[in-house]
Amino acid sequence: MSVIELKNAMVIPDEESGVWYYAPRTLGIALDGNGRPQFNLLAAGPVSFLQITGTWSLSAADVDAAKRELAGKLGKDPASLNFMPVPETIDGVSLLMDDGADGYTVLQQGKSSGMPPFHAAFNVMLDEKQLKTVKEGLDGKRHQMVLRYDITRQTPVTSASAGHVATSEAAEGDGPDGSWSSASGHAETSASRETVMQTEKLGAQLDAADWTTAR
Repeated sequence: MSVIELKNAMVIPDEESGVWYYAPRTLGIALDGNGRPQFNLLAAGPVSFLQITGTWSLSAADVDAAKRELAGKLGKDPASLNFMPVPETIDGVSLLMDDGADGYTVLQQGKSSGMPPFHAAFNVMLDEKQLKTVKEGLDGKRHQMVLRYDITRQTPVTSASAGHVATSEAAEGDGPDGSWSSASGHAETSASRETVMQTEKLGAQLDAADWTTAR
């Protein structure tokens, strides 16, 4: 499997069908109807709430840009490239918070919408300690909080095999001039290619330090 990294996407070629499968390189924050990120940190007296909607997708504009970028690398017309989203399912989505010991604890778990753009919404009530951690993350301190998607992906894998078959024939007999014999041989070499979809598990994370600038 050969993966080509582009600005906002990664693409995987299916050598047999000519399809280019694409996927986002990073998680994003979903946009509302006005184009604003669906992300808020709200305080109501002593109570605070974190609201965020993640997304794992490429917009139509992102796909067009990826197609043009790839076409430039290949020296081809973008219209000639057959682009398709890589087959994926989202196994789970989590908000993870620093546990104070170089790891994370689960703040809240959720599910995605089940189909692209795989939106996953969270609305979490925070205590004072959690609020402090979230604010530090939003102010640029890394590994304080992350949004994580666990993904199952199907990717094309092409294998090649070759075969060699040799045959021979021999004959002998008697004639007026004595006995005779002959031998002949023939060899054939064949090659075949097979593409299968291979399953892989992966995790994608978006650090809170990047939430305000995420696409």
